[in-house]
Amino acid sequence: MATGLSMNDNAVDLIIEGVAEGVVRAQYCGLACQSRIDWFNPTRGIIDLKSCDDLTWFEADARRYGYAHQLAFYRAVVGELTGEQVPVHLIAVEKKEPYRCGVWVIPDEVLAVARRENEDAIGRLIDCESSGAWPSGYEDIRVFDYI
Repeated sequence: MATGLSMNDNAVDLIIEGVAEGVVRAQYCGLACQSRIDWFNPTRGIIDLKSCDDLTWFEADARRYGYAHQLAFYRAVVGELTGEQVPVHLIAVEKKEPYRCGVWVIPDEVLAVARRENEDAIGRLIDCESSGAWPSGYEDIRVFDYI
């Protein structure tokens, strides 16, 4: 991973200074929360490092695995401590040669949508914990309309 990252000037620029695997804890949405951030750059914000099989499909993988929601959560917890909404970047490196490396910034608008969805989910979690009822989300009939 270090080989691929070192070949991308934008990736190197993001991690040239900062703190690796820093842990932040704060009250968020009424819960004690914790995030372990891969890299925090004091001027560039949160940098999350990912490995992938093929960089060509990384954006689809990022949607599939909910990276925007993960990073919106990290950003919200940092924001509780600092009062700021820091920038967020992803660095992805292929697991196999030629170890291509790409850098993405996640726009504020995307993080805001993911944050609202996270906060809705946290609200449902709090409701489930207080009521003792844990619905699956599949209680109603759904329409399968894709061929």
